Amino acid sequence: MMRIFYAISWLALAGAAFGGTPFTASDAAAWRTVEDPRISADGRVVVYVERGDGRANLRLVATDGTAPRALTDGPWHDRSPRWSPDGARIAFLSDRDEGRSIRVAAMTGGAQTAISTGDYSPLALAWSPDGRSIAFTAAIAPGAAANSWAPPELPGLLRTGPPEVELFTIALEGGAPRRISHGGFGWRGEPAWMPAGDVVLDAAARAGEAAQIYAGRAADGDARRLTEGPGGNDSPLPSPDGARIAWICAPGAPAFYTVRKVCVMGQNGDHRKVLGGLLDRDARHPQWSADSRTVYFLADDRGATHVYAARADGTVRQATDGAERLDWLSLADNNRAVTIRSTATAAGELVAFAADLPGGMTTLAASNQALLGERAMGAIENLEFQSAGNTVQGWLIRPPGVDRARPVPLIVEVPGEPRTMFGYEFPLDAHVLAAGGYAVLRLNPRGSPGYGEVFGNLLATRLPGDDFDDALRGVEAAVAKGGIDSKRVALVGGAVAAWALGHTNRFAAVVARRPIVDWTSAVALDRDGWRRAAWMGGMPWEQAQRYLDRSPLYSAADFAAPTLIIGADSQSEELYFALQTRKVASAILAPGPADDARSQAAGLAAVLAWFDRWLKPPQSQLPRE
Repeated sequence: MMRIFYAISWLALAGAAFGGTPFTASDAAAWRTVEDPRISADGRVVVYVERGDGRANLRLVATDGTAPRALTDGPWHDRSPRWSPDGARIAFLSDRDEGRSIRVAAMTGGAQTAISTGDYSPLALAWSPDGRSIAFTAAIAPGAAANSWAPPELPGLLRTGPPEVELFTIALEGGAPRRISHGGFGWRGEPAWMPAGDVVLDAAARAGEAAQIYAGRAADGDARRLTEGPGGNDSPLPSPDGARIAWICAPGAPAFYTVRKVCVMGQNGDHRKVLGGLLDRDARHPQWSADSRTVYFLADDRGATHVYAARADGTVRQATDGAERLDWLSLADNNRAVTIRSTATAAGELVAFAADLPGGMTTLAASNQALLGERAMGAIENLEFQSAGNTVQGWLIRPPGVDRARPVPLIVEVPGEPRTMFGYEFPLDAHVLAAGGYAVLRLNPRGSPGYGEVFGNLLATRLPGDDFDDALRGVEAAVAKGGIDSKRVALVGGAVAAWALGHTNRFAAVVARRPIVDWTSAVALDRDGWRRAAWMGGMPWEQAQRYLDRSPLYSAADFAAPTLIIGADSQSEELYFALQTRKVASAILAPGPADDARSQAAGLAAVLAWFDRWLKPPQSQLPRE
């Protein structure tokens, strides 16, 4: 009953905001994002990153929403703020000093200290329990031995594979960083100290092996492997009492899609146990309670994100149940928690709540509140339909104040790779397209996360293909709701977009974002494992090889739909060349940096202009169904 209540409330809010001026692509340049919040151990203050206008700075705010202020303010990119054990200082990373320092600021403000990391640019950091040193990871170039065969003038020009990521410690009182890992590992994620201060935990992968959790001695770097199995291990976090370690694992046998859960083990890797009971959802951002009895974490579920609490006895409790998307989670000793919340009418708000008690959330920062208060928002409908016997979910955003007696074009958006879940978050891009006179259908086809392992594995034998079929069924479901011109339908996607070009003339225009168009190329790029995780969610190498006989994914002779490609990789270039060879109207756009708001705004304007060109011509020029 609670789920129904939230769904109705969410739809009512989504349909109520018709006042104001329409969104434009330029709003993306003014957009602010809030990320990586960290609450102090006493639960009184939160530090977080605010990103926008070509910069990223640190902000502080009390957990009652008072006393907001800037900790850093300038044309820099500051990130990864972390509280010292005593709560008096904050260490963070910055692109100042060519990114080769760890900066430390007093919580009260004032001058900052730059701790030089020498030739290394830190990727992630963690305070030691005594507050006297910091562990960090950094990428280093392959050793000279890798190029020993080459003439002396060539090594600087050679590429011998990705840099190795190693583990270091550095004392805050000064001195050179000390490397405590000795090659052969690819450390990933954020390190974590055991409470005794003698061991550093992190996930790492030896060459040719899956990622495992390792414990490295701070004194000499001697590393012990604590986990085993098929891999998918990351985010180790010791309990406050040091007796156990929580981490994110993939306990099932390797498959196309394997749900990731919270696991715990003893400090020596013994007594491993999967927490979360029968919860069939991907866990992330684990956080221990101060009494070391409960692990809180986030998990997506059918378009929403909730906080869950797992106990050592195997029970799991859902701590939140809103029609909202959450990201990041940080927990204080008093169980006061902070996260980033997005809803149908609010975007990226920093909120605080009591993780162990029912109740609402307190908004601490809402960087886009003023902008949203000035804009008209189109109505959003939660759309569910049947496809091949499966229930598929999507969200239909209509233009503000639309008259359903005048049908509008439809844009269908399918997540690209890596697979993501659309849901109750505020969809800025969709609102911009809706303001341009389009209905936008955001779909979670088979294979999407947030619906459980069975749903995620429904693409194991036909990818792409089944997800493409879901997109076509989604078009039918949206048209059946009324107010949509069935002859003017466009598609946005990755591999699905490339597949659609060679298998249907249903779409009047296509935007392909970093499309996978050739399985041979995609799988060949996948051999080192990390790219596999990026584009296919961890499909085992043996299973990926089965798709080689399906390369390429399309037949260029069937291309007809005008296509805008967004990508700077070889697969995007391959698709563009094929389209040009067939004399199909096409263009290719190199995406700008993800943190460059003006570039993202320009890209969004290009997408809108492309659809305007092909979906708003005279009726006589439109393709037949």
